[in-house]
Amino acid sequence: MFKSLYVFILFSICAINAFAQNSSALKWKLFPQDEHNYTGQQVSSIGFSAPNWIDGVVPGTVFYAYVKAGKEANPDFADNIYKVDKAKYNRPYWYRAEFSVKPEGNRTWLNFNGVHKRAEVYFNGKHIGTIQGIVQRGRYDVTDLLNSGKANAVAVLIIPPDASFGLANRQAPTYLSSGSWDWMPAVPGLNSGITDTVALTTTGPVIIEDAQVKTKLINNKLADLNVNAWIKNSTDKPVSGKLNVTIQPGNIVLNSAMVTIAPNASQTVNFDENAYDQLRIKNPLLWWPNGYGKQDLYTCKVSFSQDNKSLSDIHTQRFGIRKVSADTTSVNGRLRVYVNNVPILLKGGNWGMSDYMLKVRGKDYEPRIRMHKEMNFNIIRNWTGEVTDEAFYQYCDKYGIMVWDDFWLNNFGPIDSINNFKVNAIEKVKKYRQHPSIIIWCGANEGLPGGDTTGALSMAIKNAIRDNDEGQRLYIARSNAGTTNPNFSIHGGSRNLSGSGNWSNSDPKVYFTDPHNGYLFSKDSWGMRSELGTATFVNIESFKKFMPKDYWVPPTPQTVDSKDNMWAKHYFSTNGDLGGGAAPAKYVADVNRSYGQATSIEDFCKKSQMLNLETMKAMFEGWNDHMWNDATGMLIWMSQSAYPSMIWQTYDYYYDLTGAYFGAKVACEPVHIQWNAATNSVKVINNRAYAINKLTANAEVYGLDGKLIPGYSTTKMVNVPMSSATESFNAFTGKDPTALPEIYFMKLKLTDNAGKLVSENFYWIGKKHLDYRAFDKMAKVGSLLGISKGLVSSAEDKNNKLITFTVTNNSKNSAAYGIRAQLLNTKGQQILPALISDSYFSLMQGESRKIQIEVDAKQLANGYKLDVKAYNN
Repeated sequence: MFKSLYVFILFSICAINAFAQNSSALKWKLFPQDEHNYTGQQVSSIGFSAPNWIDGVVPGTVFYAYVKAGKEANPDFADNIYKVDKAKYNRPYWYRAEFSVKPEGNRTWLNFNGVHKRAEVYFNGKHIGTIQGIVQRGRYDVTDLLNSGKANAVAVLIIPPDASFGLANRQAPTYLSSGSWDWMPAVPGLNSGITDTVALTTTGPVIIEDAQVKTKLINNKLADLNVNAWIKNSTDKPVSGKLNVTIQPGNIVLNSAMVTIAPNASQTVNFDENAYDQLRIKNPLLWWPNGYGKQDLYTCKVSFSQDNKSLSDIHTQRFGIRKVSADTTSVNGRLRVYVNNVPILLKGGNWGMSDYMLKVRGKDYEPRIRMHKEMNFNIIRNWTGEVTDEAFYQYCDKYGIMVWDDFWLNNFGPIDSINNFKVNAIEKVKKYRQHPSIIIWCGANEGLPGGDTTGALSMAIKNAIRDNDEGQRLYIARSNAGTTNPNFSIHGGSRNLSGSGNWSNSDPKVYFTDPHNGYLFSKDSWGMRSELGTATFVNIESFKKFMPKDYWVPPTPQTVDSKDNMWAKHYFSTNGDLGGGAAPAKYVADVNRSYGQATSIEDFCKKSQMLNLETMKAMFEGWNDHMWNDATGMLIWMSQSAYPSMIWQTYDYYYDLTGAYFGAKVACEPVHIQWNAATNSVKVINNRAYAINKLTANAEVYGLDGKLIPGYSTTKMVNVPMSSATESFNAFTGKDPTALPEIYFMKLKLTDNAGKLVSENFYWIGKKHLDYRAFDKMAKVGSLLGISKGLVSSAEDKNNKLITFTVTNNSKNSAAYGIRAQLLNTKGQQILPALISDSYFSLMQGESRKIQIEVDAKQLANGYKLDVKAYNN
């Protein structure tokens, strides 16, 4: 019996069918192929050396390796990315590494988990395989080539997508936006490289690949599991043994009958509830979306033992028990999604790319996904499948963020070849299908795959899902129209989904009355909207990180009416290819009209955050207001920032939290009280799977002086059914709003039967609609904002600390409006990322607010302090 299965990690731990021992990092080298006429045999020979090579970054891209090596100016800053000689990177590159290993096993494997876009792989002077696409894996038996205990060399020639003309560089499967989109620049080399993990593993003669646990939730108290595993005999002799399965929690242990695998053959072994009673799970621990319950996960370990003695291979994976279903009949013909038989109002964002240079890896995903959780989002759309990292899905599983997962098609295509697309479609499904977070596979962005539902592309996707994931999640043919059902019957109408867009900020009333879209226009339609966006200007600290000093002035509609200046380089331009869809000229005009002409770039950043908050909150609250009457879900365009810009984001490229982040956080809370800007209706939104009775809804009106205005308060008890939007009262019925001041505040509170605060909401209202210029006349609060000493405690994440402050408005003559809170070190520098419970909030006279900030403990080494500044500071 082998003492262990050996895994030599060439640069990063990856999910493979073995367990690690003595793992070690390996240093890769990188150099262009055409500068030296070396063959693959030469590059993969022991002792080879090339002039001018640099350290490679694996997983990563060719271009980012040169950036990290200091060979290119910071591409985030100014227009540096546009000045790069793209021809330098739009060509093949060699990756090379040497290592020494003495494996403890029968067979040794070199495993690749993904490249972009084609890789020719060499090992110790021999060509061993070709990988192409975006998620295709390569597993190569190098047993007979390995120099055990001596030096070995691996070389990989990476061929990038063809960038020579038109849309050639967008031939799927590929990272579509690498050739530029209207929110990120073209990346030199088109993000070619060894873009996923590589590992050397050892096994016995039989290997396990693509083990799967299928779940069937009979009801929320009973579930059936089905486990199947593909096993392969990699030798020229027959092998007999047993497949063993252990599932935890529950201590479910299964053993197959003795199986014999012919030489160099493979077969599937299946375990189902009919043959194994243990797979009928009573009171299963369920995986729920964020806000609906816990995210319980199980672990399944599958192993093969030769002759029931010698361990040959192990495959371990996590999975969740949950049921995904949908209907298109109960809500005015709209698509409504259910998880575990509970209707879910989908609330989240589109994720265009993790980073424009693909440098987000592993734990880098944790704060990003966690921020989605803290915004009370429950879904992310992996737009055109731009994210291919296992860590993305793992953190979505952990935090209850459902994934709407696209394939790599914009509108109708194009593709490089149908065969390559088929292989990658199957690989995508097999690689990620165990993640309970994935609830939807989507064929194409804003168009049917290949233009129809019966062509080769559509069938390639549907067959990949049917053969490898049937019944586990939904399939939608296109992102903005049509419908889905588990039988893959595709309908062509546009009612089930409500189009995509508009992508620019609107009057908050519009989101309650006519949320018109930009593509497949439909009036008075909320439905299931896959894209709805707004420009989102950043805070001043971030702005100064990427914009040269010459541009540290307030933008004007005329400033952004250009495709050549620095604003355009960071996608704040009326040019359609450079952020024009966000209508930045309109955004600037709206900031200036509502809040007054900005006097400095700092002033503009401050004012824009209030527009960001108001707009983002109204977008989600508009869908809340129409919940189940017409609205079934909405995803903003976008929630994740892949490049420093001023559009389509919640937190920015540097993790700083904008007003949009807090607008979404408030509007998407599970139980929420809100005001309709168009009708003055106050509703309670209940996203819980149970009714809540004896809630008290309260509205109060305050002036700019922070004092309650008598005669405008309303209180009413309300019972709210499960998963519902319930009207409590009309805020101004029987009252005269014309008697109110130029600007006034409305504070909403929802408390339970014991008087505990359930939800709080806050609005600023201009007597003249959207006119808030009088804020500039408010009395200053300045140092009258009191801050208690931060109390430090341990966070649930043992690596983090939770710091609690209390902020108090001690002013005797003014409200403190739009208070921005952020954590700084003792040098006055931002501590990022930091999860802040509240910011851009307002306090009336004598009011206090508790602020909690969670941060990595290591970031507190240089001390910390809470910085708070009100709009009327």
